[in-house]
Amino acid sequence: MEIGGKVQGLKKSLIQALEDLYELEIPQDMLWTQELVTRLSRLSGAMNREIAVYFDRKGRITSINVGDHATVSLDAVEGKRNATRLSGVRLIHTHPGGSGHLSEVDISSLKLLRLDMVAAVGIREGSPAEIYVGIPSSHKAEVVDVLGPFPPEKSNFKDLLEQISEADIFLRNQLEPSGDQREKAVLVGVRTPETRTVGGISEADISMEELSELADTAGAAVVAKVMQTRERRDSAYLVGKGKIAELRLLVQAEGADLVIFDEELSPSQQRNIEEMLGVKVIDRTGLILDIFAQRARSREGKLQVELAQLEYMLPRLTGQGTALSRLGGGIGTRGPGETKLETDRRHIQRRISYLKDQLIEIKKQRGIQRAERLRNRVPTVSLVGYTNAGKSSLLNALCDAEVYAEDKLFATLDTTNRRLDLGETEILLTDTVGFIRRLPHNLLDAFKSTLEETVYSDALIIVADASDPLAEDHIRIVDGILEELGASGKPTIIAYNKIDKIPDRNFARRTDRVCVEVSARTHEGLDNLKECLKNLLGRMVRRYRLRIPFNKGGNVISWLYSNGKVLGTDYDESAAIMDVELDKDAAGRVLEFIEEVGNPS
Repeated sequence: MEIGGKVQGLKKSLIQALEDLYELEIPQDMLWTQELVTRLSRLSGAMNREIAVYFDRKGRITSINVGDHATVSLDAVEGKRNATRLSGVRLIHTHPGGSGHLSEVDISSLKLLRLDMVAAVGIREGSPAEIYVGIPSSHKAEVVDVLGPFPPEKSNFKDLLEQISEADIFLRNQLEPSGDQREKAVLVGVRTPETRTVGGISEADISMEELSELADTAGAAVVAKVMQTRERRDSAYLVGKGKIAELRLLVQAEGADLVIFDEELSPSQQRNIEEMLGVKVIDRTGLILDIFAQRARSREGKLQVELAQLEYMLPRLTGQGTALSRLGGGIGTRGPGETKLETDRRHIQRRISYLKDQLIEIKKQRGIQRAERLRNRVPTVSLVGYTNAGKSSLLNALCDAEVYAEDKLFATLDTTNRRLDLGETEILLTDTVGFIRRLPHNLLDAFKSTLEETVYSDALIIVADASDPLAEDHIRIVDGILEELGASGKPTIIAYNKIDKIPDRNFARRTDRVCVEVSARTHEGLDNLKECLKNLLGRMVRRYRLRIPFNKGGNVISWLYSNGKVLGTDYDESAAIMDVELDKDAAGRVLEFIEEVGNPS
């Protein structure tokens, strides 16, 4: 039988002494023997490392693991967990140079692995001192009764064995597992000297709070957060190997299922960290992709999400075994549900090429629809902004629509168009996917066909959550992403939404752009927003009377029908007289024919 854990550097004689422990048997009416405790204590003291011994209800030792002076790996029965019964495995382990009191790791491992019991032996000068025992409660789920101290020479275990039996019966009588059944996540962030501050708060802390919201949106329960301050990011482990070792203890203590890093991990970093932690590891990009995969509804949205996932996963295939052979199976691996991924790179690359071709076709269809709108001169205004600022709710309020809206991050992934009547004119209002801090580039690339609606819009409404103290920073981030998309410089209105949440209306504004205070919930300020839109679009489009000589008219007249709104046409002996509506750029191309300029429409 092998010895698991940290055996590097141990003398052969010590390893042999550990292997000899397998020959011991524990009577079925006992939980330890004085001989086992004495030999364990002597070896543990000599190594200055913890030793864990697992044994079954028949008293046979099934596994022996070695740790260091701080902890030992308590995962030998990971595959034997059952939510409705105890595993039948018992654990006795040492605490060299310390007390026998159970640690948080001991108690969480007892619950997580459904052990019958955990016993900890305090060791002083190589000899066993007191022993404490943890047993699942027989009256309340997820509670552990800690008993002791007991002497090493204890021989009567009747009460402890009865409590184990009662706990097992209690657990089996549970109709269903109690408590929160969501995946448990530990969040990890990094703060360096280069990290900027926003309103006196480190952006790393702000980003960590966003990560917590993202995890909740994805369906995870956040059980702990870790912020590591470093001079620079570690190339192999991001936060350093020592911090990952500490993180392993925290993961074990909290019974976490996954660790989410608030940074983009390189494939090698992700592999290194997973090997040390022994649980699933994803980064901010992987988490956002998972949310997108859950929320994509349209065919286009699903294609875009799958493309982004495959491009993200492709460099991460090496060393992942069969875990990535298909999309599905928890946060960070969820897919649109239609594609089984082969690990063969060529297969994935073929799939990526196919998806890109499909999205090009959709882009062409959008181009045809956009050209039709241009011919009819229907102005288009896009709602853009930080995720969960209330863009979909504002679209519903303005257009009396029923677009899906939810108080969650990335509730909208698919572009939605609705007509909005402004009285003298009608416009097309477009809802778009929300932006977020450090939005992954591969997501921007994948969603370009959707975000092109923003690029080709006549004007933009940047929606900001007025009740959020970081609203101005969110606007800054939105401006940066718009510039990256090539959509900056467009006529813009900033709509401060959710003003019903701030009765004093006292919030900072640092912009010279047109600003409107609105509430999608109470409809306050919507008329003002519509009026601002009319004025903004009115300054963009004017009425012109053009006189176009017949000898120059053919191409010009057809161009006007394609690029403007023709209101009327008349003729005299030598020319066509046309009344048209044109924007500033279009008017500049027919300056020589303009006879009269009217007021903005």
